[in-house]
Amino acid sequence: MKNTTALETYIANTKALPLYQKETQEYDKLLNYLTGNSEYVPEINVRSLEIIPLETLLGPIEEWDEWEEKVVELRQTKHWFLSIPKANSYMPKPEYLFQALLSWANAQIFEYTSISKIDRILAKINTYTNDFGGLIYWMSKVQPLVVNDKPTALGEYVLENTDANLASLNEAFSLDYHSLLDLFLVKRPDLTKLFLKGFHRNLIPQVNLWSRSQDTKLKNAFKYIETILAYQGDQYGSILENIFHKTEDIESKWKLFQLLQKYIPNHIQAFQESYYNDIFEKQVQYFIKNNHYLIDEYSSKSYLRICISYLSNLHPAKYKPIISDKLFEMSKRYFLPYDVIEVITEILDREDVEKIYTNMVQFYRFSPKQLQCSLNLAQKLDYHAYLPQIWDISKTNSIELNKIAGKFLAILGNAAIPQATELLRSKKAYTRQMGMSLLEALDTAETQKIIYDFLELEPNDDIRDSYVELLNQMISKPCTIEEIKAKIDYAEKRAKLSTPLAPWLDDKEIFPLYFKDGTPLNTNEVRFLYYRMSRIKEIGFDFEAKWLLEHIDMNRTHEYANSLVHIFFTNDAPANLKFCLTLASTMGDASVIRTLRKKVFELTENNRGKMAEYVVKAIALNGSTQALREVEYLSRKFKSKYKNIGKAAIEAFELAAQELNIDPYDLADQIVPDFGFEGLFKTFELDGQEYRAFINQDFKILFLNESNKTLKSLPKSASVELQNEYKEMGKEIKELVKSQTYRLEQYLIIQRQWETEKWQNLFLNNPLMFVYATRLVWGAYNEHKQLLFTFKVQEDQTCINQNGDEVEFENGLFIRIVHPIDLTKDIVAYWSEVLSDENLQPAFLQLNRTVINFNEQNRGTKLSANYKGIEMSAYKLLSCLEKRGWLRGSVVDNGRIGNYYKDFANEGISAVFTQEGEFTIGFMEGTAIIGNLMFVKSGSINFNLGSYEPRKESDPRLIPFEQISPIIYSEVMADMQFFKENDSRANGN
Repeated sequence: MKNTTALETYIANTKALPLYQKETQEYDKLLNYLTGNSEYVPEINVRSLEIIPLETLLGPIEEWDEWEEKVVELRQTKHWFLSIPKANSYMPKPEYLFQALLSWANAQIFEYTSISKIDRILAKINTYTNDFGGLIYWMSKVQPLVVNDKPTALGEYVLENTDANLASLNEAFSLDYHSLLDLFLVKRPDLTKLFLKGFHRNLIPQVNLWSRSQDTKLKNAFKYIETILAYQGDQYGSILENIFHKTEDIESKWKLFQLLQKYIPNHIQAFQESYYNDIFEKQVQYFIKNNHYLIDEYSSKSYLRICISYLSNLHPAKYKPIISDKLFEMSKRYFLPYDVIEVITEILDREDVEKIYTNMVQFYRFSPKQLQCSLNLAQKLDYHAYLPQIWDISKTNSIELNKIAGKFLAILGNAAIPQATELLRSKKAYTRQMGMSLLEALDTAETQKIIYDFLELEPNDDIRDSYVELLNQMISKPCTIEEIKAKIDYAEKRAKLSTPLAPWLDDKEIFPLYFKDGTPLNTNEVRFLYYRMSRIKEIGFDFEAKWLLEHIDMNRTHEYANSLVHIFFTNDAPANLKFCLTLASTMGDASVIRTLRKKVFELTENNRGKMAEYVVKAIALNGSTQALREVEYLSRKFKSKYKNIGKAAIEAFELAAQELNIDPYDLADQIVPDFGFEGLFKTFELDGQEYRAFINQDFKILFLNESNKTLKSLPKSASVELQNEYKEMGKEIKELVKSQTYRLEQYLIIQRQWETEKWQNLFLNNPLMFVYATRLVWGAYNEHKQLLFTFKVQEDQTCINQNGDEVEFENGLFIRIVHPIDLTKDIVAYWSEVLSDENLQPAFLQLNRTVINFNEQNRGTKLSANYKGIEMSAYKLLSCLEKRGWLRGSVVDNGRIGNYYKDFANEGISAVFTQEGEFTIGFMEGTAIIGNLMFVKSGSINFNLGSYEPRKESDPRLIPFEQISPIIYSEVMADMQFFKENDSRANGN
C-alpha cells in the first residue's frame, strides 16, 4: 500500500542530496516514476550509491499491493538489477534493489513471527530472485537461525523448507561459516555430513593458496570445524582427519591439529609423534633461515616450545640429543625463542645447556628483554664464567641494558661495591647507570650513602630522577631550610639554574614568593622550584619541589598564582611548562579556579584537549570545595563530547577523595552547598521584618514574610547587594540541579546506599537535596541488602511508609532510592498515586521505569544477537545514546565507529554493543546498524586505542548474562528495547 508520508519524505530527502542540484534531470526521472507522473521504468545515469535506498517505500507484507510491485519494477534497470551475490564472492554485501528488499524483510521478522508470515515475506522476494539459499544466507547475516541451541523464527522457517531447497542452501553456505550449521547440528544432524563434504570439497583446493594476510576465510573455516567437533566430533572425525592430512599450509594444519587434539584426541594418537617431530624439524630450519618462529594462538606458546616439551617427555633418550643439537645449531645464528629458553634447563642436561648458552651469549648485542632472559638463565648455570662479559656491558651505550646488568651483578654482594663506585666516576651516563643499579640492589646503609652523595652531583636528570624516591627516603622529615638551600646549591653546580626554562618565567610581571620568615625567594630559588617541577611528566609535585614549598608562606601566594596563570596562557600554554598550572591552582584563590575553569572551555574550542585535561587535574589539586565542585561539573559536562577531559575530571576527583581518605560518593555529597541556610531556611531582616528564603519544589528560591505569605521575589527595598546574592544563588542552583539529577539517577541504577544518619544529614538538612527527598520514593534495607519497607519524605521532614505510618529508623539500616524492580505492582501503584495526589513530579523517571527481568532461556548467553540489525539514522542513534548515557567506543577501520558502551565501573561491568553500519567520525549522513550485545569486565576493552570487542563466546572478557545484577540488566535491556521500538526498518523512517 502506498505510504504518502513515506513517499514525501523520500522525495524531500532525495532533493536534499548534494548531487541533486547537479543531476536534477536524472533524479527527477526516478521521482516522476514514483509519483505516477511517468509510467515508464526509468534508466538513471547516477551511481547507485548516490540514490537513497528504497526499502522505506515498501509497506508491510499484509499491505503489499500494486504500489510495491511498481517500486520493485525498478529491478529491470541496470542500476537496480535484482541479483544475489554468492557467499564466497568478493562483494561484501548485497546491493541495489536486493538490499532494499532484504532490509524490508528483516524489519518485519521478529522473535515470535509466524512461519506463515515469514513464508509470505520471503516468497515475495523469491519471486524476483529464485535463489532460496542465497536469500537465507544474506538474511542470516542479520537474523540468526539459532540462539542458545534453539531455532529462531527464521530458523524454523528454514527447517520447514530445507528438503525442497537442499541444493540451493548447500551452494550458498558451502564456504562461509554461519548459523546454518548450528541449525542442522541442533535439529537436522542427518544433513551435517552432506554440508561437511561440500565444505571439504571447496576448502581443500583453496586452503593451500591462502597466506597469513588472508586469514578471514581461515578463521571462518576453523570456526566451522570447531563447531562440528564440539557437537559430533566422533562421528565426523575421520572426515576432518582426512582434511588434516591433505592440508599443506603449516599454520592451517597446526590449527586443525590442535582442534583435533582438543576434541577427539584418540583419532590423532597414531600420528601425533611423527607430526610433532616433523613440525620441530621444519621450525628449526625456518628459524635458522628467517630468525622467526610461529606462535600457537590457543596457548600463546611457540610451536618449538610445544614440540620440544612433547617429544622430550615422550622419548627422552631418543629426542634429547636431537633437541640439543638442533638448539645448538639455532643458537649459532640467533637468540633462541624466549619460551624455549625458559624450559631448556628442565629438559636438557646442564652441560648441553651451557654449550648452547655460551654459543648464544653476545650481551652487548642483546635487546633489554633478551639480556634479562639470558641473565635469568645464567643464574641457573655457573655464572662466574660470564662475569667479564657482563661487566663489559658498562661500555655499551644503553641505559636500559646497564640497569639490568647492574641489578644482576648485585649477586656478588659487597665485593662489587668498589667496582660499582668506580663506575660512578665515568663520564658516560650509561656507565654510571650500571653502578647506580648495582648499589641500589645491594640496599645497605653504605650503598645508600654512596648513592645520595653521587646523586647530588649527577648531571643526567633522567638517571637522577629515577632514584628520586630513594632520595625522599633519605632526607630528614621535615626537610630543613638549610637542606633545601644545599640542594639548590648542588643544582647550581650541576648547571641547572644558569638560565630560565622560558624567558617569561623570569618576568617581573610575576609576583614574588616569600618564605615563612618573610624573605622573598631569590632568582635561583625560584628557578630551582621551576626546574624540579618541570621534571614531572604529569600534573603533580616533584619531591624536591615539595620540600621547598613546605617553607613558602601560602598566605601570600594569591597574587603570584594569578600572575603566573595569566602569563602562562599569554605565552600559549606550552605543554612542557604545564607545572605552572599546578603551582597556580594550589597557591591560588577562588579567582584562579574561575580562570582555570574558563580556560578548559577555551582550550577545547581551540583543539587543545590534552592541555584542557591538565587544567582539570590542576583544579582538583586546589582541594577547596569550590574547586572540587568545578571538577565534578566538568566530569559531567564532558561525559560524551571530549570524553577524555571528562575522564580526567573523574580521575582527579577520585584522587582528591583518596587524599582525603573518604569515598568519592561521600565527597560528592560533602561538596553540595547549603548556601548559608540553617536547615531548610535562610533568615534575614529587611525594613524591620524577618524574612526566610527557601527552595520550592521547582528548585526556585522563594521567600516567606512574618505572616508566612510566600513571595516570588525580594521586596523592592532590598539592597542591590542582597538582590545580587540571591540572583547568583539562583544561577548556582540551576547548575546544581543538572548535576544532582544526573547523579541521583545513577545512584538509583547502581543502588548506592547511605547509612541512615548520613542520609538524614544530606537529604533532610540540605535545602537543595531536601527537594529531591520529597520527590522520590525511598527504601530501607538491612545489612543483607533486603528491602524492609518503602517510604516518602513529607514537607515537615517526617518520613511516612507505605502504610501511612511515620517511620522510626532503627540502627543498622541503609537507605536507597528504590528501583521498581524491587517493588510489587501494588506498591508502585500506591506510591504513584501518592505523588500524583501531592502534585509532585519525580526528579527523574523512577517508579515508571521500564523493568525487564532476566529470562532463564538466556542463561549461558555471552553474546546476544537479539537486537542485531536494528537500523537508525546516525543522527538519531547518537542523540538517543547520549541521552541514555552510552558512550562512543572504539574507532576502527577508516574512522568507522565500531561499538558503543555504557560503563558501570562500580560493579566492574561495561555493556557493549557493536555498530555495523556506515557510521563514521565526522560523517552523520550514514545509517547506524546495531550488532551483538555483550557485557564485559570494565576496563577490559581499551576504547581509546580502538581495541576490538570480543567476537567469540570463549573470550575471557565476556560476562554471562545471568551474572549481571538484575537492575543493571534491566536498565541495559530497557535501552535496547527502546532502540528496537525505534528501528527505522519497522517505522518506515
